[in-house]
Amino acid sequence: MTRTSLNARVKIEKSHPVIELRGKLDSLNAQIILFQAGSHNDEYINDLEQVRGVVNVIQKCEAGEKVFDGELVLWEMSEGELHERSHNPMKYYGKGHILPHYEMKREAAEINFLRTLARECEVIACRAYDSNDRLKIIHALNRLSSALYVLTYKYLPEGYD
Repeated sequence: MTRTSLNARVKIEKSHPVIELRGKLDSLNAQIILFQAGSHNDEYINDLEQVRGVVNVIQKCEAGEKVFDGELVLWEMSEGELHERSHNPMKYYGKGHILPHYEMKREAAEINFLRTLARECEVIACRAYDSNDRLKIIHALNRLSSALYVLTYKYLPEGYD
């Protein structure tokens, strides 16, 4: 089996879930950049740049074996507010939970795709980590997928429900 460096001191199998997580985080970051590059909407590009900033922090914490100790804040919403909005969209957006469909249009569909990638990262992180100090990364990935769900509502076309 092929081995790779986990850090300066430790080598692990390339099939290890931590390496899989690093690759999936790279894919999430690359997909964000691809969607930004294809857009002419500055607000959308900036919204995604905030998401990319969070992904970069998670990557740095993961690769540097540092504890993710910050609260995830996106679009001036705290983790608590993001969680609340993602669980009660009717209260905040006047729409029920999103059932993805091509009629949601491109930007909302792209954000929904990013949400699925964030969720995949979270699932892999659950397999990769067994120590409590890494649980904050799992929590941050969970909140990131909630944040992307919330952001989807901003870009849904009028009348989509």
